Amino acid sequence: MHRTTTPSHGTACRPRRGPRQRLALTAGISLAATSALLAPAVVAASATPLAAPMTASPAELSAADLAALEARAETATSRSARSAARGAVPAALAAGAAGEALEAIETEPEVIGKRYAREAVNVRTKPDMDSKVVTVLDRGAKVTITDAVEGEWRGVVHKGELRWMKADFLVKSKPKPRPKPRPTSTRPSGVSGAACASGSGVESGLTSNAIAVHRAVCNAFPSVTGYGGVRGGGGNHGAGRALDIMVSGSTGDAIAAYVRANAARLGVTEVIWAQRIWTTQRASEGWRPMSDRGSATANHYDHVHVSVR
Repeated sequence: MHRTTTPSHGTACRPRRGPRQRLALTAGISLAATSALLAPAVVAASATPLAAPMTASPAELSAADLAALEARAETATSRSARSAARGAVPAALAAGAAGEALEAIETEPEVIGKRYAREAVNVRTKPDMDSKVVTVLDRGAKVTITDAVEGEWRGVVHKGELRWMKADFLVKSKPKPRPKPRPTSTRPSGVSGAACASGSGVESGLTSNAIAVHRAVCNAFPSVTGYGGVRGGGGNHGAGRALDIMVSGSTGDAIAAYVRANAARLGVTEVIWAQRIWTTQRASEGWRPMSDRGSATANHYDHVHVSVR
């Protein structure tokens, strides 16, 4: 894996958990063991040639030939003795030469820098959507990242432990705070209870407060035509106490602010928009970030959700 330079705070921080694996030889291989494999070839290549052909009888050999034979015999004996002293070639060397004596050894991931969360995001114990969520980072939170990567997940350090989060939620620059909706001439100040042109189908099964929200929004924002009311699955939608207003962008900002401003009159208890939640119970906290749910619809970027008493 490619490693980048450790950030400028001295030595690299190493998370205490979550080692990854790297291939390494099972045992050290000494130079002497390598020489043992090559000895036969070296002996054959370095044998001293005789001054006379080997077909000559001992009586016909010259003094130089006899001396060469004796030196050659002594060399062979010395090499045999050294080979015997070395013993058998280590199995690790023989297998390693063929590229088979490899096993996994554990190494710790290294810290490689800092990033920021571009949106609120879950931090988990493992690189798995089913693993435990240990914390939820707010938009703009600084994150210490490591060189550990598992598919779409990046290893990060949280409280000295190796944790995991979706890599595409990490950005190099800190994102700017979301601008607060500003009053505009298109934002209505009053609440109308007049029936909407297309309200009969949407309002079927809704409680009186949910109907009041629908009529207030449809009269204040006539350009919006898509709504969602009662549906299966339980919860506020199943009980007829929730309305989805299908909208995006600045119009969604304006509608969310309008509903919040008239929450007491309309019986509103909860507004969810753009991966944020506001409740009357914790109204003083304003918008609170929500964890990533995986899609624009699940994160409420394409509709404003309103729950009522």
